Amino acid sequence: MADNQTVANPTYVPEVLLKKRKINERNAIENARKRAEMRKAKKKSLKTAFKRADEFVHKHRKIQAEEVRIRRQSRKPLNVPEQPKLLFVLRKSGDKDLHPTVKRTLKKLRLAKVHQGVFVKLDEKAAEQLKLIEPYVTYGEPTLKSVQDLVIKRGYAKVKGKRMPISDNMMVEEALGKYNVICVEDIIHEIVSVGEHFEAVNQFLWPFRLNDPVKGWRMKKMEKYQEPGKEAKPMEDDINKMIETMN
Repeated sequence: MADNQTVANPTYVPEVLLKKRKINERNAIENARKRAEMRKAKKKSLKTAFKRADEFVHKHRKIQAEEVRIRRQSRKPLNVPEQPKLLFVLRKSGDKDLHPTVKRTLKKLRLAKVHQGVFVKLDEKAAEQLKLIEPYVTYGEPTLKSVQDLVIKRGYAKVKGKRMPISDNMMVEEALGKYNVICVEDIIHEIVSVGEHFEAVNQFLWPFRLNDPVKGWRMKKMEKYQEPGKEAKPMEDDINKMIETMN
């Protein structure tokens, strides 16, 4: 005779309670995720706040140092030649935290971007400007060959506010014919000789965009070159070497 077995009655949970449990579990997981994200965001915001404070202090100190440098530079005597002298000025550095005076001066000289270069007639005004922006540019007296290479290889014209390639002499004559400058050779002559219409011709030329130095500016400062009978000096000190390297 088989033993009598007692079978427990199954406990039924109402469907409403099951759904509520699932909803509560999902809510608990979601709330835990949100709390974790909030902790992460708060931690990040604290780091950002400290970083911004450090950046503000760094920027403030940098501007103060620039103001001191500008005041010192303004006291230095100007070395301006009696005869007009041609310089090629090349911007080598500069960031968004530039001193307002430096930024305005670079803009006046049309050196808005790094590796842009312009011809400058060295006079008292230009000498003052170069003193202000000296840490951000390199400059020197270009040779005829350097001027030719720049105008022929990198020359662009400013036509109605737009950068246009100098495609033919007709473009030159239309813009500069009233100054008796009718071809590219006349442009080169006027620039090299720092002639009577230098400013008009120079404004016709768009600032030159040169290539980035192969190994960067720091490496260029360290490299040396030797000319016969001359002491070795940094490549950056010779603007013609820089033009040849970056053209």
